Amino acid sequence: MTKAWSPLTAETLAEVPATVGVFEVADASGVIGIDYAGGHSPFGLRGALQVWLDRGPGLSFRYERTNAYLSRFREVVQVFVNDTGEPPSNLADTENLPTGRIRQN
Repeated sequence: MTKAWSPLTAETLAEVPATVGVFEVADASGVIGIDYAGGHSPFGLRGALQVWLDRGPGLSFRYERTNAYLSRFREVVQVFVNDTGEPPSNLADTENLPTGRIRQN
């Protein structure tokens, strides 16, 4: 994901579309969360990011609108695991970690 980071505040969150897509959340240490808003997500990306906003200040986010949110989610997570060797902290203890690897070009 190459989009610019935005601070996660109520004002910036109000500009996020209520549609499906994927997003990353970061704090001062780097990316701490990768997730998606699917067809059953109330208010789409805006609703999914609201959960992170409720966790506290100091977070940043970026997102991509895409109807292929499951495929893109898997891809973003796999690239993150390839780059860091570990899944993001929001997926570290879950069974929802996408399997597979992205080959380097």
